Formats: sequence, structure tokens, C-alpha cells
Amino acid sequence: MYRTILIILALLLQLQARPAGQDSLSRRLKQLEQEVALLKARQEENELQKLRQEAGQAAEQGDEGSSNSKVFKSGQRSLQAINPEISFTGDGYALAAPQNRCGRQQPPSGFAFRVLGLHVQSSLDPFSLAKVALEFRPDEGVELGEVYVTWADLAPGLSLTAGKFRQQFGIVNRWHVHSLDQYAFPLALTTLLGEEGLNQSGLSLDWLVSAPWADATNVTLQITNGSSPHLFAGEDFSFPALLFRLGNYYDFNENTYLEIGFTGMGGSNVAHGGIGRGDRMTRLAGMDLTLAWEPVNRARYSGFVWRSELFYVDRNDAAERIRALGGYSYVQYRLSERWQTGLRFDITQPFQAANSGDYQYQWVPYLTWWQSHWARFRLEYTTGGAKNMTAPTSRLRLQLTWAIGPHKHERY
Repeated sequence: MYRTILIILALLLQLQARPAGQDSLSRRLKQLEQEVALLKARQEENELQKLRQEAGQAAEQGDEGSSNSKVFKSGQRSLQAINPEISFTGDGYALAAPQNRCGRQQPPSGFAFRVLGLHVQSSLDPFSLAKVALEFRPDEGVELGEVYVTWADLAPGLSLTAGKFRQQFGIVNRWHVHSLDQYAFPLALTTLLGEEGLNQSGLSLDWLVSAPWADATNVTLQITNGSSPHLFAGEDFSFPALLFRLGNYYDFNENTYLEIGFTGMGGSNVAHGGIGRGDRMTRLAGMDLTLAWEPVNRARYSGFVWRSELFYVDRNDAAERIRALGGYSYVQYRLSERWQTGLRFDITQPFQAANSGDYQYQWVPYLTWWQSHWARFRLEYTTGGAKNMTAPTSRLRLQLTWAIGPHKHERY
């Protein structure tokens, strides 16, 4: 009996003492965990410090031995660097034109493909860049649009271009046809400078300088042959044509800028360049103005451009003297990321002698939709009138331009 009572008492005492032992054990375990974490942190810090010391010693040894070590290079470019950038651009349209009195349509309505462009671009080395543009036209075959090499940074802000290129007479003459804001070049440009504009071979110096009268000033000097038969001697030439352009850039605020340019050009229109045979010269002058509003961080969705150019030509040869004036002006507004709308007005005198009082003009409203960066649709209507000249044909055109490759729709 007593043994049973003692056993029961012993069990009760053990049950009462057990929780206290558990709390002590838990505290001890936590203390050990903290000590282990502290030791681990110290060990990691010691290892990191050791690695830093080893890295510093290795760097010092590398600096000491760099003067005696040799670095071998192959001097060859990787295959990826050798591969040029190749792009194709296509330009086609659907045309609706009214019939004339004879029942014929000028130009005829229907579908047509205007030009397929092949554009190749590659860096020759760290100092120069080469570009080639070929044009494939259904009616005219293959034509060499541009081929030139550009050396950048010959001096601070100075670059040199050599080859065949569209000349910097104003703004729009430099652009490729597939990158225009409208379907075709302005009427004054094609009438006074030639159907394809000024595109000749020679040298171009471009110099970006700082001037007190503008935020930035760009000076362009081009020396080219006189291969344009419309203005100069044509294929048979020896005296070069000289072009000078002064472009001034002004920042009104962070969203708005203004660019004003002045261009002058002269060259002989006599075969074999005989400039001593009287005043057988062609002189050209031009003025361009661009006002653009592009809101910061919203330029993809909203914007406004007003661009105008004025051209004057004075061509004096043995048979006659031609003086003609013309220009254009257009406004373009970006409605959203993909939609743009605009209106252009063209006016020009004919490229012929005794043209006082004669002129031709046209209005060109248009709407452009960018399906993506590589495909663009444009709906454009053209109408106009004339005095003592043939009035432009009214026509409605739906244009599609597309691009394959990195070139997309670059200006040039």
C-alpha cells in the first residue's frame, strides 16, 4: 500500500517538474542557434575579406606584369561583323483618275508597282560606313540610286562622304521616294531641279559647328560633277558643280524646334565645261523652313510639322535664258500612334524661257495609317490648276509601302 502511494506521489512530482525543464531546454536551444548563426556570419565575413585580399594581390601582380606580357590579335573581323545589313523596300498603289474628253485616262486607273528598293549598309571598319541603294522599276529596269562611303569624326563635328548621293539641296531632295511624307516629290522640285531631283557623284563635307546666332549650325559643302542634263552639261562635263548650305537649328522649348536653311549652287551647262565661253552657267538658290512640335514622352502619339521650301533657278546658255521660281508648303499632324494627316500646296513656274505670269499649282490632302513599322498605307488626293500651262490631273491614290530588314522607311 505504502509502495503504491509513494509511486503515485513520485509521478505527480515528475509531472509538475516537466514543464520547467522544457522551458529551460527551449531557451538553451535558442541560445545555441544564435551562437551558431553568429559563428557562421563571422566565418563568411572572414572568407569574403580573404577573397578581397587575394583579388587585390592578383590585380597588383597583373599591373606589374602587363608591361612584359604580349597580347596577340588575329586582326580579322568576326563573321557577324562582316555581314552587311540588307533591306528591301516596296512601293505600290491603286489609282483612280477621271477620263479626259477623248475617253482616255491620264494617268490610267488601276494597280501599279512603282519601285523595289535594295538597300545595303555596312561598317567597313571603325572609321567608315558604306551604303548602296539600287532601284528596280518595272518600266526602267535597274538604276543605281546611291553608293557612297562616309568617314565620321575626321575632326570634331566633321564628316566626309564620297560617291554618288542625293544632294543636300534643301530638305526633301535628300530623301528617298519611299520615305516621303506624301506619295511624290513636290511639284516645284521635280519641275525646277529635274524629275528625280539632284543626284550626282562627288564629295560632301558636313560640319556641325557652334554659332552665336543659333543653338546648332550645320555647314554643308558639296563638289560634284554636272551630270544633270536638266540643269548642267550632262554626261559630258569637266567643270564641277558647287553646292553650299547653311542650316540653323533653334530650340524654342523642350517640345518645339525650328530649322532654317539657305542653299546656293552653281555649275557650267556647257559641254567640256568651258566656263570661258560667256556666262554659260546655271545658278540655283533655295530656302527651307521646318517647324516641329513633338511633346516629350508623347512624340509617338502626337505631333505637328510645318515644312516649306522655295527654289529659284537661273540657267543661261547660248539659246535662251531660263529663270523660274517655285515652292511648296505642307502641314502634318499626328493623330495617334498609327494615324497621320496632312495637306501640301505646290506652286511653280514652268522651266522655260519667257514664263512670266505662267504657273501651275496643286493641292495634296492625305491620310496615312501605319500598320506597323514595316507596313504603311496612305490615301491621297491630288487636284490643281494652272495659267498658260497644263493643269495637274485630279486623281485619288491608295499607296502601300513596306520594308523587309532593318532599313525600314529611313529618310536616307
